[in-house]
Formats: sequence, structure tokens, C-alpha cells
Amino acid sequence: MTEAKGGDPHRLGELRAMIDAIDESVHRLLIQRATVIDELIEVKGTAKSGAAFRPGREADMMRRLAARHTGNLPLGAVEHLWREIISTFTALQAPFTVSVGADGDPVGAVETARFTFGFTVPLKVENRAADVVSWLEDGGTDKLGLVLLDRAATAWWNGLEQAQVVARLPFLQRSGNRVRALVLAPPLADPVPFEVGCYAVRGKVPAELPGVETLASANGSILVAARDAALLEDAGLDIRAVGGYAAPLRVDG
Repeated sequence: MTEAKGGDPHRLGELRAMIDAIDESVHRLLIQRATVIDELIEVKGTAKSGAAFRPGREADMMRRLAARHTGNLPLGAVEHLWREIISTFTALQAPFTVSVGADGDPVGAVETARFTFGFTVPLKVENRAADVVSWLEDGGTDKLGLVLLDRAATAWWNGLEQAQVVARLPFLQRSGNRVRALVLAPPLADPVPFEVGCYAVRGKVPAELPGVETLASANGSILVAARDAALLEDAGLDIRAVGGYAAPLRVDG
């Protein structure tokens, strides 16, 4: 890169040295984080069974990240870096594989999975969301699934028995988000109450129900999200809980 004419070479050198020092500090902190994870693994041992994915804790971390972020560095870039860190260290505690349902948009599915889970975690691509559900239902806690909301042609949510919806993507929602998706998981080692519940519904959902969002529909079945299941029950709907997620956060930038 050609340097701007008239630049102060001494000051440029100082600034580059500052960047190198910051980079070294970031690296050292990551190594320190890894040592803490090693101790965490030792303390936890095998006392708990279930998937190590902790969507509630991740949501809290993302909210704190968005609240403290300042400056001209795009929040999306920071979010991606942070998610790479979270997923990598989660995998150090308990390795896992992510299966994504392409459903006609393999690029969107893989991009969403990589943005969320990083490049360290193994990724496998299935043709359909229903195939992801079948893979999860086969058993094992070292699995996560990702399905696209606007692509599935079948009511894959009806196949959820042990597995469930545990997160909605993108969590930090901004203008221009192209893909909507849900994360599926086997029973979690550290489950927390969902802020928004997901329900499989038979029949027509009244349009006037407040706080109820239709996520997908196929084959006479509807997947909806609601903060209060009583809204659906009071409407006389036949519902079955299939998980839920932390309420996404709307951000700018």
C-alpha cells in the first residue's frame, strides 16, 4: 500500500507499534481465556449431560456487546469475531458438529452457519430441513442443526421429539439481513427458560392475535412464535411446544 505524501514517518511507526502491541494483548487474552476454559472443564467434569450450547448465555453476551460498542468499527464484524470465539471455546469444552438444511439455498445456509458457529466447528449440509431433524433425533448430544425459515417445503417441526428449537438467527437484527433461520439442538446441559416460545399449530392462526408471529407453514401445519402460550390456547388452537429462543435484538450498523 502506498503511504500518503507528507505523513510523519515517526508517528506512523508509533501507531504501527501500538497496533502490534494491541494485537499481542488480544492474542494473550485469548490464550488466557483458553486456560480458564481448561479449568472450567476440570471443575464441571461429567456432572451434566446434554449439549454444551448455551443460547441464553450467548444472547446475554451479544446484548452486552451491542450495548458497549462504540466507534466506526461495524458491529457486525465484532459480532462475527465474538461468535467465532464463543463457538471455538464451546467446542473445546464439548466438540460438536452443525448440520444445515440447504432447502434450495445452500449458500445462504452455509453463510449463516459459518457466521454463527465460525470455521473451527465441523459443518455438514443436508438437502432438507427434515433431514437435519432426523439426524438430530437419531441421538447424541454433540450435534446442532440449522434450518432456514423461508425455504422449507415440509413441516419439519413436526418431527421434533427430543430435539427442539433453541435460538433464532440473526440474533442482532439489522437492515439488510437476508436469511432467517432457527438453531435446533438435543436437550441442553444448561437449559434456561425461553423468552419466546415456538409452537406447532394445527389449524388457522387468527391474524389479530397480538404478539404471535408465524415463522413457517407447510402441509396444514404452522410454526409460530409467541411470548405467551396462553394467547394461542385462549384462541382454541391445538398447539405443541417445540422449543423457543431469546428475543432477538434490533440494532443499527
